[in-house]
Amino acid sequence: LSGDDEILFIERCKAIMESNTIDVLIFEDYNKGILTPKVISALIDIAKANEIQTTVDPKKDHFFEYQGVDLFKPNLKELREGLKIEVDPDNKNSLILAVEQMEMKLKNRWSLITLSEYGVFVKNKSDSTVIPAHPREIADVSGAGDTVISIASLLLAAGANPVELAAIANLGGGLVCERVGVVPIDKALLFKEAQNLIQNGI
Repeated sequence: LSGDDEILFIERCKAIMESNTIDVLIFEDYNKGILTPKVISALIDIAKANEIQTTVDPKKDHFFEYQGVDLFKPNLKELREGLKIEVDPDNKNSLILAVEQMEMKLKNRWSLITLSEYGVFVKNKSDSTVIPAHPREIADVSGAGDTVISIASLLLAAGANPVELAAIANLGGGLVCERVGVVPIDKALLFKEAQNLIQNGI
């Protein structure tokens, strides 16, 4: 987008966000040209003005444009590319140092890093933890990141704590990987697995 199209898009999003029906705004950045720096900055400002939480699934090109969002969710590859450093997913201290470096630039509130077979890493201002991956028969990873950010955004808006958010989003990402293609999450199955997780201690 450029010029007048950027303005039209921002104004349309503003009208929707001012409708009092929005709890959370997800930036799902596929680096296709809609999310320009101007659009990103404007929508974050509009969301904040309307007390709408913001979450991001980034790509490297605009990695640090998402200033001051509530939840930032790169995968391990995007974290490495964005920071231009090596990160060891098997070493919690390596993850903490990398995410702290990222947060110094972004000023985001929560960070959620998906680590493929290593699970997920979640951090807020006061705490951080790694949630291990659940053993699964992986058929196709398409859509896993979309599922994770969607579930994480829902739980953020619902007031979940960081561990709950990361654990249940991690479950959802794993479930869609068991099926071929981009598929919707099976709500009943996710609910059942989340109940089991909570009963056994996250």
